[in-house]
Amino acid sequence: MASSQRLSMLPALAGALAGLQSTKTARTHGRSLAHTYAVCDWLLLGVALTVAGGGWLDLMIPVLVAGQLSVSPRADWPFLLAPTLLFLIIVAIADPTLGGDRTAGLVRFFVLVAGGAVAAHELKRPHQRRVKIATVDPCTGFYTQSRLHAMLAEGMHAASIRHDPLSVVCLRLDHFKDTQAFLGAQGSEALVSAVAHRVKRHLQPDDTAFRVCADTFVVTLPGRTLKEARQEAAAICHDVAASLIDRRRQTITAGTASFPTVRSLQELLQEASDGVRTAQAPLPAVASQ
Repeated sequence: MASSQRLSMLPALAGALAGLQSTKTARTHGRSLAHTYAVCDWLLLGVALTVAGGGWLDLMIPVLVAGQLSVSPRADWPFLLAPTLLFLIIVAIADPTLGGDRTAGLVRFFVLVAGGAVAAHELKRPHQRRVKIATVDPCTGFYTQSRLHAMLAEGMHAASIRHDPLSVVCLRLDHFKDTQAFLGAQGSEALVSAVAHRVKRHLQPDDTAFRVCADTFVVTLPGRTLKEARQEAAAICHDVAASLIDRRRQTITAGTASFPTVRSLQELLQEASDGVRTAQAPLPAVASQ
């Protein structure tokens, strides 16, 4: 065995171990450190190829591409493919023949590129059907509940940096089950859409609205105190009840909460929701004298 080949075995083995570790890390911890291992993998392969001058180690490239892409989010694929293409360009510049005559080198070069491209194309097919989660409610144009926690957390973080308040208003349509029974699914959705349109009239550019279930909206109000949020909620409730919607009188009930008075995201949403339930609770019967 040539001395260069023996010298290349150690970095090649280390590269293979780094590739396995990047795969394991990506599977168990998402992106955590996986990119670091991938970069180490390519560097070690480059060292091995520099010492050995190409040869069978070239065949590791499509294998590494396939292994790293298969366990990584698609958004990360450009970052993982970039080292592959750069590496091939460097190898082609350093040794256009890739260890053989020019014709054979070009053939091997394009085989490697094609192998990586085919692997990427095949891995685009999901192994199982993925459920696409809608982020915008088509009836109201509001965000869905799937975006609520992430966007509210971002808003709370920004408010804490600016030392500003951030208030939340929970709005629930009254007697919605009766409405659904009377109007049906299509009619009740039209009613919800009309109510949402009236809510939008009160939103400022930085405000965000979510439809968290069939009869409930959550509105975030950056920069508004609890008192201001209550005034805004009262104005929305009055606007909805002020005139008929599709020849029907509809009312809504509101609950409010404010950060940083309430510091936890879950408690913020819970307090606003509890305010609605308290307001909608029937009054206790008064015993007759």
